[in-house]
Amino acid sequence: MAERLVTIAAFNDATEAHIIKGRLEAEGILCFLGDENIVGVQPFYSVAVGGVKLKVTEGDVMEAKAILTRIQEGNTIFDYDSIELAPPMQEHQEAVRCPNCGSDNIAEEKYNKTIFSLSYLLLGFPLPFLSRKYSCYDCGYRWKSK
Repeated sequence: MAERLVTIAAFNDATEAHIIKGRLEAEGILCFLGDENIVGVQPFYSVAVGGVKLKVTEGDVMEAKAILTRIQEGNTIFDYDSIELAPPMQEHQEAVRCPNCGSDNIAEEKYNKTIFSLSYLLLGFPLPFLSRKYSCYDCGYRWKSK
């Protein structure tokens, strides 16, 4: 059976509600925001609808209220050791170098500028024809990728 959602706090500002929601989610508590869109579109309706409501499941009410109390007291110590870090990023491919001078100060042109511009003028929208070209800023040499 699904658990009921209980409102544990209400905010006049959607930004503040998102910050607290993010903190609770970082602590592992499933939470939702109610009336966030109404307040976002018409901020003056915030008082009429009761603000942006932060809701958690019944099982997490006590823990969420304890975290909110800690935040309000200014005691926001967070245990960074318990967080699972993302895997390290893979190393980048070797930088492309100019075949003429060996410089790595180059620019990559992904689209054929001529077709891109003409299609924009004639059709009203650009057609992205891929064309991998490189140009060197140091010597001015231009080449296509292999």
